[in-house]
Amino acid sequence: MAADSNRGSRWRLVRDVVVFQVKLGAEALLDITLIPVSLVAAGLDLLLGNWRQPRWFHAVLRFGERCERRIDLWGVKADGNAADLEINAVMRSIETLVRQPGSGPQKVRELRRWAAMKLAPSGDDAPKPPKPGDDGAS
Repeated sequence: MAADSNRGSRWRLVRDVVVFQVKLGAEALLDITLIPVSLVAAGLDLLLGNWRQPRWFHAVLRFGERCERRIDLWGVKADGNAADLEINAVMRSIETLVRQPGSGPQKVRELRRWAAMKLAPSGDDAPKPPKPGDDGAS
């Protein structure tokens, strides 16, 4: 009985370490990508005269915030249970794919749909940036 619980704890630790490493990689990729994108967006705002209300730069900030919320790097609870967030759902799908190779095509389709849905700008949770020349006064 104790051997089974130790084995479960070991596998849980291994899984948590793998999930954390994937999240670290995703966070690093996001950071590396956002450095030049944010500089270009700020440059566009300066060139287009949007420096008082930076439209493009703030759009990049909102995108980065949404991505970080989805990655949730530190989202492992103290009791060892991973938070039930989107990246954890993706990790469970990958885990199922590894354990059951026959389910591969279906899981790949699910992952593609998830990525397309999450990476497409929805605009639901962020206000629309102001139009050029709109000072917000009615």
